[in-house]
Amino acid sequence: MTTPPTADGSAPEPAVQPAVPTEDTVPAERPPVSMRRAMAFMTTTSMLVPLIGVASAPVLARALGVEGRGEVAAAMAPAALVVAVGTLGLPEALTYHLARRPEAARRALASSSAISLLLGALCWTLSWAFADSLTGGDSSLVGIMLVGTALALPTMVVGLLRGAAAGLQMWGTIAADRVLSSVLRLVVLLVLALAGLLDVRVAVISMSLVPVLTGLVYWRVLRRRPPLPPDDPLLREREQEGPQRPVTADVVAFGSRTWLGSVASMATGRVAQLLTAPLAGTTQLGLLVVAITISDVLFILVTAVRDALFGVSARVDDREQLMAISRSATLVGAVGALVIGATVPLWIGPVFGEQFTAATAPTWWLLLAAVANVPGLMAGAGLGAWGRPGLRSASFVVALVVLLAGFVLLVPSGGAVGAGIAAVASGAAMSVFAVAAAARLTGARASAFVVPRRSDVVALGSEGRRAVRALLARSPLRRGPRR
Repeated sequence: MTTPPTADGSAPEPAVQPAVPTEDTVPAERPPVSMRRAMAFMTTTSMLVPLIGVASAPVLARALGVEGRGEVAAAMAPAALVVAVGTLGLPEALTYHLARRPEAARRALASSSAISLLLGALCWTLSWAFADSLTGGDSSLVGIMLVGTALALPTMVVGLLRGAAAGLQMWGTIAADRVLSSVLRLVVLLVLALAGLLDVRVAVISMSLVPVLTGLVYWRVLRRRPPLPPDDPLLREREQEGPQRPVTADVVAFGSRTWLGSVASMATGRVAQLLTAPLAGTTQLGLLVVAITISDVLFILVTAVRDALFGVSARVDDREQLMAISRSATLVGAVGALVIGATVPLWIGPVFGEQFTAATAPTWWLLLAAVANVPGLMAGAGLGAWGRPGLRSASFVVALVVLLAGFVLLVPSGGAVGAGIAAVASGAAMSVFAVAAAARLTGARASAFVVPRRSDVVALGSEGRRAVRALLARSPLRRGPRR
C-alpha cells in the first residue's frame, strides 16, 4: 500500500540535540521527525516485499501444486493468530510510548517479552488441543502446524523489537529487516526447490525461521539510551502531564486497549487461510493464496505507510498531514489496483502455472478490497496516535465480524471468489467506521480522509519528480566515468 507525503514532506521540527553518550549508551536515534524520511524508508523497502513475494510464490506453487500450497497456508495460519494473541497489542504500545520515553526501551522490552512469551506458550497449548479442527481434520498436517506454531514464539519477540524500533524512529533498521526477510525467504525457498527438498513440512519450517533470523538486525534497540535533553519539547509535554507511571504499566494499559484490535486485524488477515479449507477445500485455498499474494502488492505497501504514519504521528501531531496522506494513498491505491487488475490475466498463468489461472477473478476482488481498506487504515493510525486505541480496535472488530459473516455465506458456494467478495465488504465496513470516528474526533469532514484534492495530485507529482531527480543524481551515467 502506498501513500506519498504532503507537498512539503513534513512540518519543520526543531533540531534535537542528544545528550553526550557514555560508554554504555547510544544516541537516542531521534533526529528531527520527518514524515518524508519515514515514508521513504517504509514505502521504498516495502515495495520489495510484495515483489519478492510474487517471485517466491511461484516457487512454492510449482514445487507443491495447488493442494500443497493450500496445506502450507493452513499449517501456518494458527501461528499468525498466536502472534496476534500473544503479543497483547504490545508492539503498538511500545511504538506509542517509546516515541515519548525512548530512555525506557530496555525496561519496556524486557517486561513485554516476558508477558508475550507466557501468553504464546498458552496459545500453543490451545493449538495442540484444537489441532484437528485447525487443520480441517487432516492428521498429516497436525505435526507440521504445531512446529510452525512453536516457532511463532520467537517471532513474537521480533515483533516487539520492531514496534520499539518504530517508536525510536529507527526506520533504517526496520527497512533492513523488511528487505533481508524478503530476500532470504526467496533464496531459501529457491535453493530448496532446486535441490528437490521443498515439501510442505520444509516450507513451513523455513518460512517460520526466516523472520527470526532477520530480526537480529534489531540488536541496537537493546542498547541503553540517554534521557531526553532539557530542551526537548517532549520533556516539557511530559512535565505538564504530571508524574509518569512506570513504563511497563503504561505499555500494558495501552496494549490492552489495542489487543482486541490487533487480534481482530490479524484474524481478518488469516481468516482466509483458516476457514477456506474447511468450507471449500484446499484447492480453493491454494487459488486464494495466489490471489492474496498478488493483491499484497498494494496491501503491504499501504500497511507500511500506516505503520510509519503511526510511529511519526505518535511523536508529532499533524492531523492535516495525516488526512492528506490518507487521500493520496487512496488515489494511488486505486490507480495501482486498476493497473494490476488489467494486466493480471496476461501473466498469472505463465508466472504461477496454468492451473492457477482460475485465481484471476479472486485477485480482482482482493485488489478492490485493498483499496477499500486504505482510508480505514490511515484513519486508524491517527486514532491510535491520538491516544484513542480503543476506537482503532473497534474498527478492526467491525471488519472481522463482517468478514466472518461473508465467509460463512459466500465461501461454501463461491470458493475463492466468495472470499474475495467478503474481503471487499469487510474493508469497506472498517473504513466507514474508522473514518467516521476520526472525523468526529478532529471535527473534519469524512471526505477529508477519502476524496483526493487537486493539492494531493500536485503533491504526488512533486514527490514523483523529486524521487526521479534523486535517482538521476545517483546514477553512474549522470556522474560520468571516473578518471
